[in-house]
Amino acid sequence: GRSLPPAAPTIVGRVVVDRPLDRSGRASSSSSSSSGGKDDGAAAAAAAEAAEADEKSEADEGAADDDRDDVPAGCDPSPAAHFPWRHDPSPPARILEMDDYSGMPNNFQSRLIRRVVACKELNMTAWDAVPLPFGFTHQWEEELADNFGVAFRMALGELLESAFGDAVEVKNDEIDGISISVDSSVVKSDEVADEGAAKNLFENEYLRRMFDRKLLREYATLDPAAYHLKLSIRPTDARLQHIFAVPMITREIVEKKPHLKGGYQRIEKEFAETRSYNTVKKMTYELADDIGEEDAYNRTVIADAVITCSEFYQLKDPSTGLVVRGMEDGARDEEVVHNVRFEVTTERDEDGTRRMAGSWKIVDLDDLLEGNVFY
Repeated sequence: GRSLPPAAPTIVGRVVVDRPLDRSGRASSSSSSSSGGKDDGAAAAAAAEAAEADEKSEADEGAADDDRDDVPAGCDPSPAAHFPWRHDPSPPARILEMDDYSGMPNNFQSRLIRRVVACKELNMTAWDAVPLPFGFTHQWEEELADNFGVAFRMALGELLESAFGDAVEVKNDEIDGISISVDSSVVKSDEVADEGAAKNLFENEYLRRMFDRKLLREYATLDPAAYHLKLSIRPTDARLQHIFAVPMITREIVEKKPHLKGGYQRIEKEFAETRSYNTVKKMTYELADDIGEEDAYNRTVIADAVITCSEFYQLKDPSTGLVVRGMEDGARDEEVVHNVRFEVTTERDEDGTRRMAGSWKIVDLDDLLEGNVFY
């Protein structure tokens, strides 16, 4: 695959795309896949065990994110499909409305301030945050967006390969670049069942590093035997849409202290309603005390990347052969966009003069989790 563009780690952190590629452009496997010979009951038990463990962990955290009654426009809510995918030439409505799900005011001045704070977290200057005219972008934006595009392609390929096994093919074309294709109809139903999608996903260390656990869970209940998926995707462009920083609160802290979820947005809401600086100051100090001095200097940087792809998407009912979602056979690939939400935690360096960024992780795809907001 193509090499990553040069990017200083102190600027953009680390996008985890360091798995070696084989000649086809696919990330080489480091996790053991399920061997043939297991019966359907064993695969079902593995899936149930993974789901049960995840539900228990979620209950321990006190989270209630699974009580969602709706799904984003363009995603497939049908229980007969079980494949959460958005195939649409336009980004989600909130992207068009410049809503970054930060919970803060959605106007140019406020968005600019959020960009400035995020840039400082990534050891850049305030000038780096100022949008350039006539559609131009800063070099750091291009590098970060390009890295996000590569990370999305590699993470998606690994996700599909773990879920569908031999039905996935990765092609590396010198002109068109790398594309990923899936045709689950070529895999026998018993072979798919033997893989145990839930077990494969949660045992894959690379996927756990690249995806947030809640997002992985959306794909862990796949039942490939219930439908035939045909998907071909080739990323062609990536653009940084939003970037902002959240002080003090990180996803890891909220997982340890679930009652802190939404703490930052509660402060923003209080200020919007009362305009009381004293109240906001008090709430901020209380939040910092609750987080603890050890973690209070950690921050989260969140970014939305809009990735344009050439894509074919189709779901068929295997019993009837009818297309239930997506495109008809023989149709040409369409240009679509996917909104990929990334997140990284920053902390102070040893002398307290600079910020150190960890590894970016995909926390939401096409608003499947409505931003996967924790702050």
